[in-house]
Amino acid sequence: MFTVAKMLQLLIFKGHRVLAGKRGLEHRVQSVDFLEVPDPERWGTANSFTFTTGYAFRDTPSRLVQIIESFSRSGAAGLGIKLGRFIDAVPHEVLHLADSLNFPLILLPMGFAYSTAARTVVKEILQAESAEKRKTSDPDSLFRLEQDPAELLAALTQHGWSPQQQIWSLQWDNLPPSVPSEVLVLRASKFSVNETARLIAAAKFRETAGDFVRFLQSDMPEALKNCCVGVSGPFPLERFTQSFAEAQAAASIGRQLSFTEGVFVYQELELMELVRSGALPQELREAAQTCLQPLLDEDSRSGGSLVSTLRSWFAHNASPAMTAQALHIHRNTLRYRLERIEQLIPLKRYGSAPYQLALFLLENHRL
Repeated sequence: MFTVAKMLQLLIFKGHRVLAGKRGLEHRVQSVDFLEVPDPERWGTANSFTFTTGYAFRDTPSRLVQIIESFSRSGAAGLGIKLGRFIDAVPHEVLHLADSLNFPLILLPMGFAYSTAARTVVKEILQAESAEKRKTSDPDSLFRLEQDPAELLAALTQHGWSPQQQIWSLQWDNLPPSVPSEVLVLRASKFSVNETARLIAAAKFRETAGDFVRFLQSDMPEALKNCCVGVSGPFPLERFTQSFAEAQAAASIGRQLSFTEGVFVYQELELMELVRSGALPQELREAAQTCLQPLLDEDSRSGGSLVSTLRSWFAHNASPAMTAQALHIHRNTLRYRLERIEQLIPLKRYGSAPYQLALFLLENHRL
């Protein structure tokens, strides 16, 4: 896969500097573009790296904030900028935004020529994709998904998979430190390795995401070390394109939450992805309620107060003494409630960020 990091290793980029968004250097680059139009926010495309002299925002460099937000939502690979001709510096708020979005912002070297860049980078992209296609000539390699999903589905079907089979999809953010010779031996699975790794595994009847994550942690612990692994499902096999897109998003969210390893389930983190993609308020409210639904259901069923307990726990910086005092309960009662909360939502797996956000949306929109 041809990435921003690999592109910057080319001789024409000698002397470049990564201004912000270093965590996004592994973004895939499949095309290049040049941004000198009056409405630059409209022109970001998935996996495209864009070059600019800043002409389009020469009078208002802060406009880069809207450009980067728009490009990040579209899945663009990054932005390279030449300083000194139309703008002299990149505003601090732009650098902070690019870092927060893991969106690579590159200072291009002096003498950088668009025409040379276009020819060189496109040539490298074509060579990399040709090599990748050769690596994935196996008809049922899961890395054929981008080239020909219909052919991949047909190949898997020939190997005994039903298009209606419910599956979990897994996407590693890099190559696992240990690729097991036998994966998920207790169920049907397909494991493919390229520069990273992908997996589909048959879902069991009524299996929850928590059940499946615990199964992974016990069945293939070495392959989960030092990696962010995204999980999505269960979906019918025939929808594996959507499933893998969600698995990739989940792994990306894990990195953006500053985890260096872990298993991240898209359905449990959809709220974070909707915030990242600029979703509408109603979508955010619905996702917030879904995020906390197990606690809401438990409170409704038992007349309990798990939601208010979690809110107070966050408000008092996870202090048992201060939380118990604020709620006027014994610390043993608080401990029981927290144990019940952790049984219902994966608080330990993700930390507080998704649930603090969900509580904020619940409280401020009165769902």
